[in-house]
Amino acid sequence: MSKRRADQEDSEPDIELSSTDSEDEEMNEEGEEDGEEMVNVDFDFFDFDPIDFHATKNFLRQMFGDDSIKFDISAFADLILSNSHVGTTIKTEGKESDPFSILSVVNLNENLSKQSFKTLVQYLFEKTSKTAEFSMTLRQLLSSASKFKTGWIVSERLINMPVETTPPMYKMLLEEIENSKNNKEPFEFDYFLVISKVYKLVASATDKALEEDQKKSKKSKKQGEEIPELDYFHYEDQVLEENSLFHGYFSYTNQSQETDSRRVFNDYGIEPKLSVILLTKDKLALAATQMAEKFPPY
Repeated sequence: MSKRRADQEDSEPDIELSSTDSEDEEMNEEGEEDGEEMVNVDFDFFDFDPIDFHATKNFLRQMFGDDSIKFDISAFADLILSNSHVGTTIKTEGKESDPFSILSVVNLNENLSKQSFKTLVQYLFEKTSKTAEFSMTLRQLLSSASKFKTGWIVSERLINMPVETTPPMYKMLLEEIENSKNNKEPFEFDYFLVISKVYKLVASATDKALEEDQKKSKKSKKQGEEIPELDYFHYEDQVLEENSLFHGYFSYTNQSQETDSRRVFNDYGIEPKLSVILLTKDKLALAATQMAEKFPPY
């Protein structure tokens, strides 16, 4: 039984992303006019299960991008699944199906002695080394002598999953963290670290080569310019950043895939960057509330 059904048998669901019958009729009429077919999908929320091991590994690889080869992804996935009472997966075809989205938290301080986490922590130190305050704060929080506890929030999903599915997951995560205190489990945190990704659109290398051959043509000039603005894979990261103590974007150590192979539009490729966000416990709770307001269910 899914979390939503188990927790809300006697009440209305917190989120319902499928439409009502009247909405179906309206959307069908609009769809017919536009020549598009509307597809309704019900999302169910589940605890992590051993069957989710390979999917969780894939999401972790997706999260770390080209640098995923640096980490013991299996060790991370094992730990996430071992704490199955904290965290949520979203599925559409029952418990045995593959998740479309995951959200969990891992106690970094409790796992500092493990090689897999030593590698992760050192990676974060290296990435933030040029931002002195951020780096110094992380070094203090993630030292074996720290009196503070930091949770690593693991949040990833399929690229076409609606952001509106995320606020309920954060709501459940915070409730589960609060409930774990009664069992004296290691989920009482002072800070939270979110590892995510952003991207920028860059002019295609192919187009730039053509640009060199057409320097005298004013019309081709704009096509070779780089677009500096960053955008989000996860739009809830905007809310997290607004409430953060520190956040930053960093280049991946490994750039194994050329931006041309990530082209999503005719003229531009995608250059992903690592995003690291640090929040206090209170600010994460505030961000979760703001997420629900900014991204309400359909």
